[in-house]
Amino acid sequence: MKFVKSLFAAATAVVMLGGATTAIAQNYKDEYRVSTVVPVPFPWGIAAQTWADLVAERTDGRIKMQLYPGAQLVQGEQTREFTAMRSGVIDMAVGSTINWSPQIAELNIFSLPFLMPDYAAIDALTQGPVGERIFERIEESGVVPLAWAENGFREVSNSRTAIRTPDDMQGLKMRVVGSPIFNDIFT
Repeated sequence: MKFVKSLFAAATAVVMLGGATTAIAQNYKDEYRVSTVVPVPFPWGIAAQTWADLVAERTDGRIKMQLYPGAQLVQGEQTREFTAMRSGVIDMAVGSTINWSPQIAELNIFSLPFLMPDYAAIDALTQGPVGERIFERIEESGVVPLAWAENGFREVSNSRTAIRTPDDMQGLKMRVVGSPIFNDIFT
């Protein structure tokens, strides 16, 4: 069980439920559509599969969670995932603040490079008043957040060379997610 808790904490950035809280509590469905941005073999996918397995086990199979990896339910357009939850196309998601920041601007705080010096600072942010306020803001938008966890930060990777300074990025072609703040930072 300790492994499962560690897996959730390490793998998921934000887990959310689409739709109203009362609707979820009173009228549950037999099967829920769960979107993950990545395929199942990745940590987020493993976490989502573990979550689905635990829900099935703990409800004696009454509630099923069907995983849709690779943002399939939004044709791979990761930034549409949050909107799809709000409209009911997706019931739940294990996803990224980066992809959902176009709809909830407050999520951009997690995309600012080098704002947080370490994981302890991120934990203090997400587990304190700022994290609570962001959860409130998300819920005001029609999606119920369930949990925060680290998704890595301060990483830039490529297949050519080590990156230790901004100069090391000269001449590299970068692919970034469709978040406006990432596009501004890396162009």
